[in-house]
Amino acid sequence: MLNFLKNIYNNNRFAISYGFENIAIQQQKNLCSSRLITDISSEIIRGVKIPIPLIASNMSTVVNSDFYIKIHNLGGFAFLHRAFIESDYIEETKKIARQCKWVACSIGIGDDQIELSENLIRNGCNIIIIDIAHGFNDRVLEVAKKVKEFYPQTKVVIGNTINSDFAYKVDKYSDALKVGVAQGLACETYNMTGCTEKQFSAILKFRKVSKKLQLPIIGDGGIREPGDFVKAIAGGSNAVMAGSIFARCPESAAETTDVNGICKKIYAGMSSRYVQTKWKNGVKSGTCVEGKTVYLDIGESVEKLLERYSGALRSGLTYSGARNIIEFQNKCKFVLLK
Repeated sequence: MLNFLKNIYNNNRFAISYGFENIAIQQQKNLCSSRLITDISSEIIRGVKIPIPLIASNMSTVVNSDFYIKIHNLGGFAFLHRAFIESDYIEETKKIARQCKWVACSIGIGDDQIELSENLIRNGCNIIIIDIAHGFNDRVLEVAKKVKEFYPQTKVVIGNTINSDFAYKVDKYSDALKVGVAQGLACETYNMTGCTEKQFSAILKFRKVSKKLQLPIIGDGGIREPGDFVKAIAGGSNAVMAGSIFARCPESAAETTDVNGICKKIYAGMSSRYVQTKWKNGVKSGTCVEGKTVYLDIGESVEKLLERYSGALRSGLTYSGARNIIEFQNKCKFVLLK
């Protein structure tokens, strides 16, 4: 058996998957007199460019309208989750639309979701995220196509996938693609289904097709510290989505609770029992939970977080001899850590 496995690896029949912890950026000559002169703005969705390419995840324990607005005002971005009753969802959308240029709302692929998307768009939404953990399926394409047919000016983001072939299928109907499966802190898809790929490798294999199609990719998951964010951008992400780092912020939508006398934030995957019970009164019969609940220490304000992460990205550019994101992705060289 051991020889059999060795032969498989030697013949490259198994792809090798690397996470951020396996990769480092090689040092190159710094061309900037100060990291503050670097340009870290990025087109995260076709036609949508923002100052800081970091997105708060569309999770009910991360984003609500107040947090969304605050992040946008600070130069970052956020997607609104879909774990609402429709009337509340419309009100949250209206509130954001009164204060933000871009209003990004999530939908699923059920029969009622086209009508939901129309209602959201009529009330100020101009970015629709088709939010499916296993986004590589025909129904996702059908929904995206219908949204684009009804409202061609609306931006459409599709996710999630780790199969780069999907990019060619969605190019006509999407304005960005969300990349990543089972790398989030509160995700248990790998534990339950066996499917995942480490996030750096997942992003890297979309790099070529993203440039070819001019289809932005959003790396979703696996961000535990600023260096992960920097490496995700270097690997080819136009933007990076993160959940737990934002959930820790005092202003986040995550509820607080007392754990042994210490105040914690409750962070839960969207397919966790915690979220499904609040949203749908329980887990659907015949399915399994693919998310867990985590109790997080309360961290820094979202303003400080965005300052720290954007500062890290600026420094990362200088270590690769780059002055902007495009130069960074073209010039960055990596080393494998063992």
